[in-house]
Amino acid sequence: MTEIRSGTRPGAAVTVTALALGVDMFLYGSIVPLLPGLPAVDGSPLIAGVLFAVYAAALLAATPFVGVWVDRRGPRAPMLAGLLGLAAATVLFASAVEIDGSSGLALLLLARAAQGVAAAASWTSGLALIAATHQPDQRGKVMGFALSAVGVGVLLGPAVSGVLNDAWGPRAPFLLIAALAAGDAVARILLVKETPADEVRTPYRVVLRGPRVALLIALTGLGAAAIAFPEPVLPLHLHDLGLGTTAIGLVFAGAALGGTLAAPIAGMLTDRAGAGRIAAAGALVAALGFFLAGRDSTVWSVTGLIVVGFGAQLVLAPTLVLIGALAEHTEPAAYGAAYALYNLAYTGGLAVAPVLAGAGAKAAGVPATTLVAGGFAVVLAAVLMFRRDQPATGSTASPDLTRPGFTTDA
Repeated sequence: MTEIRSGTRPGAAVTVTALALGVDMFLYGSIVPLLPGLPAVDGSPLIAGVLFAVYAAALLAATPFVGVWVDRRGPRAPMLAGLLGLAAATVLFASAVEIDGSSGLALLLLARAAQGVAAAASWTSGLALIAATHQPDQRGKVMGFALSAVGVGVLLGPAVSGVLNDAWGPRAPFLLIAALAAGDAVARILLVKETPADEVRTPYRVVLRGPRVALLIALTGLGAAAIAFPEPVLPLHLHDLGLGTTAIGLVFAGAALGGTLAAPIAGMLTDRAGAGRIAAAGALVAALGFFLAGRDSTVWSVTGLIVVGFGAQLVLAPTLVLIGALAEHTEPAAYGAAYALYNLAYTGGLAVAPVLAGAGAKAAGVPATTLVAGGFAVVLAAVLMFRRDQPATGSTASPDLTRPGFTTDA
């Protein structure tokens, strides 16, 4: 295995990455229960969708540069740079939540963009660090643990934010986030070590010629879309069904809990049964959740949202393992570039899904919109289950997405 040349221990790599991703998603989810009461959003599902998409767009723009940075200089500098974006986002959110009109909306969009840049630094460098410090047969478990931290952040963000908002106002959640960010900063500074510069770097075009890149991108995009699609429309849908801010936050917390429980299970199953089978199962679970989430019933909508969260992580955990194998298809291993591609696909799902959800809900209503999303998930699951891989050009064999390990010869 090719390793990132640093003194970072495997356990420290997992710890600092899990904390970084958990804090990022705590901030990401904290805005969800506040949406119906934000003056700048004014109850518009389209504005809410754009607000979520800006985070993804900023992440998308920054990620390719972070991937190059990680492969050349190591993960420490990008992770520390991510702290600046996180601090800026927290301050801007706290300033914007009580301002209406174009000024409030501009601040919210700027805060979301700052958070997206910070996430690009944290996700790309952190996942690359985990992959480079663990053997392939251990990655399912540790990647699942990292995704569990994401789930915890998404779980606690909406729930805690809703409670704090009802008790002390919309700025209160961001004071807690500032304290979490301080702990995150200490972990990044102390646990991630310096890495000697590497003048040799595998270009993106080489990584893009790796095995099954298109399918990996589609899987990652689906997992991210399943998470992001409900966020701009379901809070407003649940509000119309009679739920208040705290209840909406708890509903999204339940969905995140489903994902938190699914991630380590999916990771362990991937190490044993193969990534393709687990990801196909996750796509079908997400499809069922989408069908239920759009119903005009509080019980079915809440149940569907929880099922979607579970299915999304069943898709994403196996994909993280496959991306590590893709990185090692080249020499030297391109961990930064490979996980940058993962982030780009993930971000694509985050960017497109909220806008489509908001526009679809405005044009055709929530039930029809979620039904279409479920249909797409079924199609991708069918592709995974019935795919028959053919040998790649110039190779005697090609990797099978359903075979445990998914090893390739460079």
